Amino acid sequence: MHRRKATFSLIAGCVLLGLIVVSVFGASMLAPHDPVKQSTLERLEKPSLEHPLGTDRFGRDILSRTLHGGQNTLISSFIALIATIVIGLLVGIVAGMYHGSLLDTILMRLVDVLLSFPFMVLAMVIAALFGTSLFHLLAVIVSVCWVTFARLSRSIVLQAKTETSFAAAKVLGASDLTIMRKELLPRTIGPVLILATFELGSLILSIAALSFLGLGSQPPTPEWGSMLADGRDHFFQFPHILLGPTLFIFITVAAFNLIGEGLRNQLDPYEKIEL
Repeated sequence: MHRRKATFSLIAGCVLLGLIVVSVFGASMLAPHDPVKQSTLERLEKPSLEHPLGTDRFGRDILSRTLHGGQNTLISSFIALIATIVIGLLVGIVAGMYHGSLLDTILMRLVDVLLSFPFMVLAMVIAALFGTSLFHLLAVIVSVCWVTFARLSRSIVLQAKTETSFAAAKVLGASDLTIMRKELLPRTIGPVLILATFELGSLILSIAALSFLGLGSQPPTPEWGSMLADGRDHFFQFPHILLGPTLFIFITVAAFNLIGEGLRNQLDPYEKIEL
């Protein structure tokens, strides 16, 4: 039963994600209009055959901006995810390898501090000090989100150190670097990838939220979060103005959550036991 549910989740998530990826990265062929072209005569038009999702306050086609804006959001999310995984794995494996040492204590206290530090406050501080840009947005995301991967990696490493293969490698004289690369790193990959699918959805929401606050891509570059911010003043009179980015964000996050749920159920042996 659990296996069937996991398979369904994986298939449904992959189908939804495939539709989003094809739509977004095929925007140059699928988008009906130039995403940054303005037309004062077509301001705030309702959905029609020419403009399937209507137009915004500058007369720009919302569907075209949503498709092109998805490229910025997804690429930014993947870049942030790769950076957080690399940093989190490195910190977690090193901390676990030298568990109980001063280095482990320092790294884990840093993790605790970042977990307790308000995410939005850090974003505001960086924006105030360095200005608003996509690079600074990614810096904020990465500086906080890696701690989740670090804690997971460390816990896996601590468990792996209790097994005979780790002790055998030590007895055979393998260096710490070799043990981390050949014994510990492979054990962390599976759980980290499962966590990554869930975190990618969270990253998309975080990037959209920070862009909504004006900390991401600057106009006229389309991006889902900034499109929501741009249309909020006209939402009650023209609710269609937020339909495109909202729908794409919802479907994308749901797709990654379904994939993550399916992978977790497939790889966790306890989830497959039928009672």
